[in-house]
Amino acid sequence: MTEPDVVFRPTRRDIDPATGELTAYALWDRHGWEPSGECWLWCGRHGVEVTWIGPVLSSGMHAALYSCRACLYELDQRVLQANVRQDLALPQVDGPRPSR
Repeated sequence: MTEPDVVFRPTRRDIDPATGELTAYALWDRHGWEPSGECWLWCGRHGVEVTWIGPVLSSGMHAALYSCRACLYELDQRVLQANVRQDLALPQVDGPRPSR
């Protein structure tokens, strides 16, 4: 059990580090996949399996944002790294400061 004020960030638990294979609790199992779509992220491929990852707002217009597995994995890694960096940048709180 962790302390109540400790922030926990998950690691990459969807890939077995020893085999490189997907685990039973893979990231992919949490998404609904469409069999043939267009990835709107880095690869820009057409006719690949994609999942909706949320709405996007650009220049005042909205659209549905879709990603393939490879790009979703890259995005997930970047989000994880950003959260770890943010956690490391927080000042340490040692407890109440003594009054003067």
